Amino acid sequence: MELILVRHAEPAASAAGDPNAGDPPLSDAGRRQSARVAAWLADSRVDLVVSSPARRAIETAEVMAAQAGLEVQVDDRLRDAQSGRDHYVSLEADRESDPAAYRTRVEGYRASPQMDVVAERVNEALDAWCARSRGGRVVAFGHGTTVNLYAARVLGLENAGFFDAGFASGHRFLVSSTGVRSVRSLNETGYLID
Repeated sequence: MELILVRHAEPAASAAGDPNAGDPPLSDAGRRQSARVAAWLADSRVDLVVSSPARRAIETAEVMAAQAGLEVQVDDRLRDAQSGRDHYVSLEADRESDPAAYRTRVEGYRASPQMDVVAERVNEALDAWCARSRGGRVVAFGHGTTVNLYAARVLGLENAGFFDAGFASGHRFLVSSTGVRSVRSLNETGYLID
């Protein structure tokens, strides 16, 4: 079966005090990215569409799910490692505004003992969805952390923050009937180019 992980599209900027600051909707660019993800997958048979409970992930998933005539299945186990915070700032925003803060944040993810717990729940969720669609295709919408944790597991890497998954990027994995996992592609973004 094929598992396609898609990082959520670009969220709107939010400021402290904004009621959506911890769970922002997509930006205008993010909505365009979502439409391009749907177009990229338009000719693919999709059996299940799964999403993190984050608004930015669900909104990214909804366009593709509607096109495929499927409902978005929300799985709390796919939530972001930083969910529940009162203010969301993307890694991209940190990288642009404060490169030192960006490096500190990435190193914090890599060194955090919490990542083992997050990895366990993310991998458990993705394994369960794959098991429900043997021989099919699951598209799961989540976060850069989701993609990194699953890819690191498949590749046997200790570093669970080994690459930057771009907004609305696609990552393909193959899972055999015996549970052998392999990477088909990482960080596909060609469909986002004008």
